[in-house]
Amino acid sequence: MASEQELESLHIIELAVLCQRAADNPALDNDTRASAAALELEWVQLVQRETPPPPDFKTVQKIEQDKAELSTRMVKLLATI
Repeated sequence: MASEQELESLHIIELAVLCQRAADNPALDNDTRASAAALELEWVQLVQRETPPPPDFKTVQKIEQDKAELSTRMVKLLATI
């Protein structure tokens, strides 16, 4: 897997794809796979909150903040694989 610095440069969609691949990888331990699946599911739920577009800027800001926090957690997990 890539280094933490390389992972930080990826878009959240790419991180979600990597989490999905990790969740589907039978070579990884069950805890890692479960964590990756949970992060990918959280990303799906964030995308659903954006569709249709939020009605106000405050909601958009909250979603962006949640995405940043999720990206950080994805990077931390993926860097350990």
